[in-house]
Amino acid sequence: MRKIFILTFLISIFVNNAHAKFPNKNNFQYNKNAIQNQIDQDLEFESYQSTTTIKIHDPYEKINRQIFAINDAFDRYFFEHVAKTYRKTVPNPARKMIRNFLANISLPISALNSFAQGKVDNGLATFSTFLINSTIGCGGLFNIAQSKGISYKFEDLGQTLGFYNIDQGAFIMLPVLGPSTSRDFTGWVVDKAINPLSFNIAEIGGKRTLIDDQFLIATGSLYSVDTRESLIDIIEDIRQDSFDTYATIRFAYLQKRAQEIKK
Repeated sequence: MRKIFILTFLISIFVNNAHAKFPNKNNFQYNKNAIQNQIDQDLEFESYQSTTTIKIHDPYEKINRQIFAINDAFDRYFFEHVAKTYRKTVPNPARKMIRNFLANISLPISALNSFAQGKVDNGLATFSTFLINSTIGCGGLFNIAQSKGISYKFEDLGQTLGFYNIDQGAFIMLPVLGPSTSRDFTGWVVDKAINPLSFNIAEIGGKRTLIDDQFLIATGSLYSVDTRESLIDIIEDIRQDSFDTYATIRFAYLQKRAQEIKK
């Protein structure tokens, strides 16, 4: 059960910054940070288990399992190897900067969702983080705002709908994208559509193409690889220890989303 909650924490829209070992004088600091991160994660998993109740509504389980099997085969024979190559060839400090950048470009829509829920303080902290990191943080490569004590909680439209008691709907397993619900998938599509740093159909800034298509494809691909890299060890454990991997991932996803909405 513990591994279920480990997977729960790592599937989130923002990936945790893990620290790897490097053969230099900073090695001890990387290891110390990694240990502290794991302790913090363990405490949060216990909180998930004790305070969050979920419901599982999976009317399309048969087809969901078929899609999951295809996703799993794609991952085992291709995408997992891409992620392992990325981990092996890109140093941890560089991966951390990439992760910071990818997180930063999602902050405008997160701030908007915070304001939509009436969470003004969180919205202001989110937007401040975006402004600071986009400027003196070199386009988001460095999380300067965090070093100055500014913290925020990421919000998306799925969470906003849940905040207003919109039912999660049916659990769905999406090709390539993985687990979701009808509510969360709708929210994800709308977030991507209106985000000025994504598809920007509202033409914020006077035109739709604030960001060109090549950039969208590159950042989307990089985000997928970076996310999968952060899950390498956890998914290996789940595959080894879980009697029903599909059910484990379904539970983990729903548990995570319920906790995010509750906070």
